[in-house]
Amino acid sequence: MTVDYLHPHREIFDNVHGFIKVTKAESDIIDSPYFQRLRKIRQLGLVDYVFPGALHNRFNHSLGVMHLADKMIVVLQENGSMEGKRRLVRMAGLLHDIGHYPLSHLVESVVKKDASSKIRLPDKDNVSIDMEGDGSDVDDDSLVNLEKSSVHNLNLSLHDSRNGSLDFAHHERMASLVIFKTPIYNILLDNGFNDNEITMIAQIISGTHSDPEKLLIHSELDADRFDYLLRDSQQTGVIYGRFDLDQIIRHIEIVNPHNTGYRLVVNEKGRKALEHYLTSRYFMYSTLIYQKTAVSFEIMLKLVYQGLMERGLAHSYFDLIDIFDDEESVVDFLDYTDDSFFYTLRNIDKGLQALDDEDTYMVKADMLSQLVKMLLNRQPLKMCYECQKFVPLKHASTNSPRLIPVVINANAQKAGIENEWCIPFEMDVRISDNNPYLSLSEAGSFLEEDTYQAIRIIKEHNNKKEIVALVEDESSIINVLSQHILKINRIYTKNDEYKQKYISASNLS
Repeated sequence: MTVDYLHPHREIFDNVHGFIKVTKAESDIIDSPYFQRLRKIRQLGLVDYVFPGALHNRFNHSLGVMHLADKMIVVLQENGSMEGKRRLVRMAGLLHDIGHYPLSHLVESVVKKDASSKIRLPDKDNVSIDMEGDGSDVDDDSLVNLEKSSVHNLNLSLHDSRNGSLDFAHHERMASLVIFKTPIYNILLDNGFNDNEITMIAQIISGTHSDPEKLLIHSELDADRFDYLLRDSQQTGVIYGRFDLDQIIRHIEIVNPHNTGYRLVVNEKGRKALEHYLTSRYFMYSTLIYQKTAVSFEIMLKLVYQGLMERGLAHSYFDLIDIFDDEESVVDFLDYTDDSFFYTLRNIDKGLQALDDEDTYMVKADMLSQLVKMLLNRQPLKMCYECQKFVPLKHASTNSPRLIPVVINANAQKAGIENEWCIPFEMDVRISDNNPYLSLSEAGSFLEEDTYQAIRIIKEHNNKKEIVALVEDESSIINVLSQHILKINRIYTKNDEYKQKYISASNLS
């Protein structure tokens, strides 16, 4: 089968992939303010506080994802798959982060948690928002039916929940709002995309599209993961993230075994490159994202955003939905960037923004103001306890947690430290669990077994092909590594003084 012809309009030089060809439609999207906004959203949150080179942004990354998705679909089209889908896949790659939050997944995780506590599904025909957020029964007056809002309706119709979590606040779901509720929609129409194709692009981004092209943007072997790993490695100087991407791409195939659903798989000839990719991803996360000081700044930023959101000083999911209500308010989304977040922090630090306190607030004003000052002055929390241990996977689910809140609070009281300044951090890490759509603390939670075994290879024996999970291949190093889990347990506190007090009180010295 021939490859869909690409009409290049211009080239953009990328420091990771070299010259990237873009079409007229892609060029118009790139030049739009809503795509240019991605220049002001750092790819790795506050990791540059530890690795100063990590200043790359979602703009660079989105170009890279489009480029790698294109390389993948070219190979698949040469092998007879996905005819006529090249421009859709490229555009989905380009727009996949168009709805991203400031500071990437750090802010997103806070907004998602807040939204999930307030969105309830009483029955399949009635989706509601619990404005009280406590999960209890509330009066009808306290419920807002999503069907009354065209914006909520769009979010629901385009993004049926992948996992029942009703995570409407996910940046991939927000992407549909940016695509349909901003001038991005008219740019696509003006460049020959029809309404059905634009819907398909949004569904490819969210992973809800039924056809296999979604896998190039949304799977364990997607262009998103490939680009962030190579780009993060190059920008930070941490070489562990480099792997033989071309060897993987040249051996990818689309399969649909027994009509159970499409999968991206890799021919056995590319297995070593695939193993290298997984181990590289594991070491990159261990070195960059799980690094103790990087985790410290993640904890701080999430507490600060929570405190700001409680006081109406930072956008919740529901605030963002209101932004997309009409053409006049939607332009406010352009200012929802890293810059606006730090502008708020500076105003608080200068005393230009007062902080009120209510009993319902999770983050009290005194702690919030201290955290703001610490973030602005790059003063991390101090780790006063850490335990890292590999545990056999078969025992991991029954292994009781090491960090027990009652014990932590008792030690804090003994040390004369406020409970809120003794912050536990727990994480369970498996070699193929590191997911770019999660914040670091979320990435530590167990994923479903089917997700874990999603990476599969095609093995040939006696002229017969067999599709097997890589973790089940006894000749693969992943088979051995997959049988253990790394458990990371830490406790952070405010400063060196508090650290020494806690260590002494806990007999950890």
